[in-house]
Amino acid sequence: MRLNIQPHLISFLSRESPKELKRMIGLSIFVGLTNTAIIGLINMAASDVTAGKTVVWQFFAFAFMLTMLMFGTRRANDENIRSTQDLIYRYKVRIMSDVFRSNLSKIDEIGRERIMEILARDTQSVSQCVGVIVTSCQSIATLLFLTIYMATVSMTAFFIISLSSVFIFVVGVAELFKVTGQLQAVSDREAAVNAIYADFLNGYKEIKMNSSRAFEITRDMVEQSKEVNNDKGLLIVAITNFFNYLQILLYVIVGIMVFIVPVISSDFYLHVTTAATTALFLAGSLSGIMMSIPNLSLGNVAAKTLEELAENLAISAAHQPPDINETFTDVQSIQLENITYIYGGKDASKKFALGPIDYQFDVGKIYFIRGNNGSGKSTLMRIVTGLYQPDSGRILVNGAPISEPTSGSYRDLFAVVFSDFHLFKKLYGLPASDMHKIEELLKLFKMQDKVTVRDGQFSDLHFSTGQRKRLALIVALLENRPFIILDEWAADQDPLFRQEFYENIIPKLRSLGKTVIAITHDDHYFEIADHVLYMENGKPIHP
Repeated sequence: MRLNIQPHLISFLSRESPKELKRMIGLSIFVGLTNTAIIGLINMAASDVTAGKTVVWQFFAFAFMLTMLMFGTRRANDENIRSTQDLIYRYKVRIMSDVFRSNLSKIDEIGRERIMEILARDTQSVSQCVGVIVTSCQSIATLLFLTIYMATVSMTAFFIISLSSVFIFVVGVAELFKVTGQLQAVSDREAAVNAIYADFLNGYKEIKMNSSRAFEITRDMVEQSKEVNNDKGLLIVAITNFFNYLQILLYVIVGIMVFIVPVISSDFYLHVTTAATTALFLAGSLSGIMMSIPNLSLGNVAAKTLEELAENLAISAAHQPPDINETFTDVQSIQLENITYIYGGKDASKKFALGPIDYQFDVGKIYFIRGNNGSGKSTLMRIVTGLYQPDSGRILVNGAPISEPTSGSYRDLFAVVFSDFHLFKKLYGLPASDMHKIEELLKLFKMQDKVTVRDGQFSDLHFSTGQRKRLALIVALLENRPFIILDEWAADQDPLFRQEFYENIIPKLRSLGKTVIAITHDDHYFEIADHVLYMENGKPIHP
């Protein structure tokens, strides 16, 4: 498995928070120098004690440096944590801003679940890695300064330490990147198992109703979980054993200082204690660097994913036309003129083409749209409401072409209840609504005994799909837009309320001057509509 070891984590941090990187580098230099100074001071004090000299000033110097190290690292760690959380906060807000400025087709292409997964999992991984980076940088700085210090003690020890450290580091990095790659593969397989868990929970009713289905999905869940857990356990054992071997190799370096170097250098015995002590600290720093590599590698992958998402959305948002603030007053009609739209663009291998379509919607009338699945009904509504940018053609309001058919001011003409609607508990975007009007709507939709509106939010949302759709339409009516778009709204209503909707509610909306455009298959009620538009293969037909 080929691993991408480009410094995505560093580039992500440098772009999102350059001050954070400078702080980490400064802290690392401070810690490395202080650690080296403390070790040098300990060695000096040990020599003086051996010689019977007083070490009073060394004691106070030692206490001072420890105090500096403690307060300096404490303050730096506090700033690192705060700045990291701020970094993730700014990133998430920017991503959601780009999501809003992007278009629906791009969000559908990336996938809402994918965006949520990245914002939850990968931001957390990067956040956790910042502390690992700080520790690693401190270990590297300490290793560098201690190696330089070793050169002042003994050049022979310096060369042996340097060569041994480089060898262990290179071999360790190569092995750990290999193991990290295997962990990433296991992590992907673990995600697939988690998907089975999600299927089990989301399809709980269907599983309870079919014992064969329950047996097969349980078998897959158990077998794949066991296989992934076994492989993951073996990798963790391999990593643990590797660090044990690494620890032994690091002690080998100390042993070389004590047993081998004195044979090579005749005067080394004078510095053997100092060299051995320094070698122990060197080994600890090198071990810390090695142990951080797996987490840094996984964080690097997460940072790459965050960068790609940000770039993808930023490009999409940048290519959106400017949101021109047009004013639409006394709207009497919306006209589609030679409108076309191609899914995936003109170069898509498997195309679905909508149009060309010429049609006009007049205010105060009822329009029903009918067609088989995949005929283009929902796509047409997304064009009409400004969620999709048409590939060609014009949209006219009151006979005049609008400057931008996906602008917010144009979309404000519509109140929509999609087939895959989302119902917010809080009445976002609505002014303080007249409670009398809300109570009238709840009564109209026969929800007055089931839910109330308090402090601008519904008291409960745990209802059937049909009842939730009623609440969604109530919210749409509270928006007080001239056009009401309904996508298969009545499909989940019981027969009695469906009849109530078509025979009483829709005529009432027409009497209020609303234009209702409804995608529906309820041909028993087509006579209620002023016009019925039939769609087939992306085009209107005349039956």
